[in-house]
Amino acid sequence: MRRVYYRSYDAEVTSDVFIRDPAGSSTSYAIAEIGEVAVKVIERDWWEVWRTKQVWVLQARYQGQTVDLYESGEPRVFNMVTRALQRALEERPGRHWA
Repeated sequence: MRRVYYRSYDAEVTSDVFIRDPAGSSTSYAIAEIGEVAVKVIERDWWEVWRTKQVWVLQARYQGQTVDLYESGEPRVFNMVTRALQRALEERPGRHWA
């Protein structure tokens, strides 16, 4: 049964797939193939006043390449998406603890 961990206009995380921008030109990543997840913080230049000063980027290895799964200037939203991905990865089939 497919479980939904997070759903919004800019991302959807289920037990099967991570979808970036589900309402527009979406990009999908199979949860089973996501590994080595990392968070990167990008500091914007001071003269870019129209943008958020910091942007959080969720990166992962996917099919042998490093990809940006998601990014947000809103820490609360970014944390919700990150937690949803963590839950999906923890509950994927075939996952074994050492």
